[in-house]
Amino acid sequence: MKFRLGGRGTRRVAGCWVSVPELVLGGPGGGGGVVCLGLGGYSFGGCGCFLSGMLAGIVGMLGRVGRMLRTVAVAVLLLCLLAVAAEFWLRGQGLPIRTVSSQACDGLQGFLIPSELFHHGLRPGIRSSVQLVPGRATELVTGTGGLRGAQALPEKSDNDYRVLMLGDDLVLGAAVAEPSTLPQRLQQFLLRVTDMRLEVLNGGVPGDCPQLALLRYRHQLRELRPDLVILHVDMSDVGDDGVYRSLLAQGEGEGEGHVGAGVVCRHPSLRGSSPATAQSLQWLRDSALVGWLLSRLRQDGAEFLAIRAESCGQQDYGWIMDHSENLELQIRHALAPIAELRACVESDGGQLLVTTCPVVWQVVDGNHCAQATRHCRIRGGTPFRSRLPFQSLASVCTAAGVRFLDTSSRFQKDAEPGRLFDTELPGLSERGLAFYARLIADYLIADPPATW
Repeated sequence: MKFRLGGRGTRRVAGCWVSVPELVLGGPGGGGGVVCLGLGGYSFGGCGCFLSGMLAGIVGMLGRVGRMLRTVAVAVLLLCLLAVAAEFWLRGQGLPIRTVSSQACDGLQGFLIPSELFHHGLRPGIRSSVQLVPGRATELVTGTGGLRGAQALPEKSDNDYRVLMLGDDLVLGAAVAEPSTLPQRLQQFLLRVTDMRLEVLNGGVPGDCPQLALLRYRHQLRELRPDLVILHVDMSDVGDDGVYRSLLAQGEGEGEGHVGAGVVCRHPSLRGSSPATAQSLQWLRDSALVGWLLSRLRQDGAEFLAIRAESCGQQDYGWIMDHSENLELQIRHALAPIAELRACVESDGGQLLVTTCPVVWQVVDGNHCAQATRHCRIRGGTPFRSRLPFQSLASVCTAAGVRFLDTSSRFQKDAEPGRLFDTELPGLSERGLAFYARLIADYLIADPPATW
């Protein structure tokens, strides 16, 4: 018997044409048969060829799926390598690794630390350069208590007069050198008219609002025994309050050295979770790549998705606009802590003064700081003329029996109001900080707290 490989043949089986491998067998008389090869052996003609064809088709399909899976695996591996390379590159650029507060700018995230009691605060004991605007680097130093300033706070004697300023980025003044900050300027002006030992402490924290200032004073800063607490209420505080309000809860047990803390604002990263989940979340929070992606989403997400600023959940400066929506409830919630702060301060033997100043869009055209105008999603013609923020503050402070200093009219009447505001950031310039400090000092000199 002779045999030869006949290649692939085509047969019609059960009304269908199938392609199967063939092995032709030849006998002495020229007769022979065709063997249809299969995976598990061979069968002669008939239905066996049909089954072998089906199996061959399945093998081919599995081969194509395998090649596709290999391609996907290679693509995933390349993406992972790219992500690792981006992580190391971003860390090398000194970018903030994690977002502690969405209401603080990206350049200050690395200086913040989560808190179980008041959401976040300044990281204590740091000395580092910060550059919020290209070409304008400043040194940021914090003491052991998390306040800006390198000096250790001495024990306060009965002959000392201590002022504590609370507020957000404007009080902290990270964009200017320490001697040019609002608290330091105020101290310089007050020392010119008194012989007593007086100091003004910088309690500013990026992304702060009256609610967090109240919690920070109640659980930490009251130990400083200030004679006067000055709370700066910023025009962004109503929007900031809306972000933190959902995190308020009744404190339980111990937290940061205090027991039975009452109402607290626990940072989401400090909430309890399973060890595996906590480790995964911690890895994500510590990732420079994730932090960068989140920062870009905060900055450009609304514009990228073509969402109007008014429809975004929070609008930081919504209440300053001329035709803003009804924000009465949000304003009442944001300013309500002022009365509680007064009670806390006076129970410690101190006094409270609330001050405010306008933002650039309430005094000059938004083109003065075009980048900040786009970043803060300011809409409508500027400057805004609405008096709602200042009237609301005056009403709340009057009802709570708190001294209130509104400096908005002095800013608006200045001969060169544009020079009082930064051209890159939504805040005051060095000239504006000195002007604001002078107005506060004049108020305190004309009406000393001892006579309140």
